[in-house]
Amino acid sequence: MNSIAKQIRCIMDENQGKIYSINDFYDLGTKNTVKSILYRLSEEKEIVRLLDGLYTKPKFSKILNEYSYPDASAVAEKIADKFSWTIAPAGDTALNYTGLSTQVPNVYVYISDGPYREYVYRGKTIIFKHTTNRYITSYSKELSILIQAIKALGKDQIREVDMRKLAVYARVVQEDLKKDTRKLPVWMQNVLLEIEKIRDGR
Repeated sequence: MNSIAKQIRCIMDENQGKIYSINDFYDLGTKNTVKSILYRLSEEKEIVRLLDGLYTKPKFSKILNEYSYPDASAVAEKIADKFSWTIAPAGDTALNYTGLSTQVPNVYVYISDGPYREYVYRGKTIIFKHTTNRYITSYSKELSILIQAIKALGKDQIREVDMRKLAVYARVVQEDLKKDTRKLPVWMQNVLLEIEKIRDGR
């Protein structure tokens, strides 16, 4: 095994469970060299190919007596990192992030400033939907998730109990929910204002 392959295997051995793409090893060799090494290591069962261009060294759990693999949300984040997309959970995925849904989704939906893409990963579907930049690049990830959760619930479907749960989640949002969301539709601004009042105990 050549030195580049040894370095890659060593890095992945020391970071079991972490997802790597070809991009992560460009400082070690050319794209084609790295690509062929990762392919060979996966063929030799040294590492596991998760999706095209994404690899990991699975962690072995002695308690469960089996290997554990990254979850779909971690894979989605790594896909976005690989292509330099900005993404945010949307639909039921956003509801899951904010605590409005406790069900583990089979379909993970994200808005993205990249193209529409769909992947199947270990029985789960990951979908990236293209959206206008202002819905993701204008806000922090936390606020983007909050906005997408409100959007998923819909204008006339938001209950008091939903507001209270979103107010708990909104504690991690750094922006001013009134001043920093003026580009949004008025109904969403009103919902965010109510969430801010509940969060701040007003």
